[in-house]
Amino acid sequence: MQLIAIENFRMVDRNKAAGAARFHEGQTDAAVELIFYLQSNYCVTIKVGRHDKTFSQEKLEEFVCENRMQLKQMVAPMIPPARADARKDWMEQYRE
Repeated sequence: MQLIAIENFRMVDRNKAAGAARFHEGQTDAAVELIFYLQSNYCVTIKVGRHDKTFSQEKLEEFVCENRMQLKQMVAPMIPPARADARKDWMEQYRE
């Protein structure tokens, strides 16, 4: 199994982000939501979110566990802009 890209990385809560990951294996492609738990601008842990049944939950969790350091490094530059966008959206929402 190979991770192709993480798209639509966004904040879903104060210290939680999500992204649509595209996986490829053989002739099969799948979209999987990954949930990233953050502390400041550092990814603490990663969980598998919603996905179709193309790949089993266990196989996806095993991939995330085995590649967690690379995944954390991959999303590290995405965290500050996502936090800034979420902060801007919050300010616009509550501005009088």
